[in-house]
Amino acid sequence: MLGKTIRTSLWAWMAGVLLVACGGTHLEADSALAEESLGTQESSLCAGLSVSSLTLSDATMYLNEVSGVGYWAVSQFSNAVRLDYYIDGVRYAFDERPGNAGAWYFSTVGIPCGTHYFQVNAWPMVIDSNGNRTTCGSTPSRTVGKYVSWACPPPDPDPYDPCNNCPGGRSCRCGDGVCRSNMEYCP
Repeated sequence: MLGKTIRTSLWAWMAGVLLVACGGTHLEADSALAEESLGTQESSLCAGLSVSSLTLSDATMYLNEVSGVGYWAVSQFSNAVRLDYYIDGVRYAFDERPGNAGAWYFSTVGIPCGTHYFQVNAWPMVIDSNGNRTTCGSTPSRTVGKYVSWACPPPDPDPYDPCNNCPGGRSCRCGDGVCRSNMEYCP
């Protein structure tokens, strides 16, 4: 009787080892694929979360620097926000800020003179007690933007153009490259 029990137990143990070694049952694999893990943008953790407020208090451009400042707030159960900063549709930086609300600031240099569109996109986030970060949504919850500009300086005058060196109050007012006084008529 003892030998029969050992043999039955041995077969049950070997069947379990084989099952684990082969990766479990087909049903277990299907259920694992159906679940979403934390950290993905569409997990159930993110259900109902949003950025409740995103403002752009000011955005400016000075020489080759673009800067902006504003405020953000997230909905209940969200405890952080992700902010992406764009200039002319190109992402220059992103920021993850913990908390339920706060201020943001962005500044970058190397932007050429002219007119540019500054934009901030915001997504709600959840940071769990282990520090795992989940950004919620595949599209931004809120977006704000503003055009900023800095006039380009005039080009340096061409030293070889005779109109740039007209003597004694003369100018090339006629458009033909000849220096004339204001009293002379244009041909």
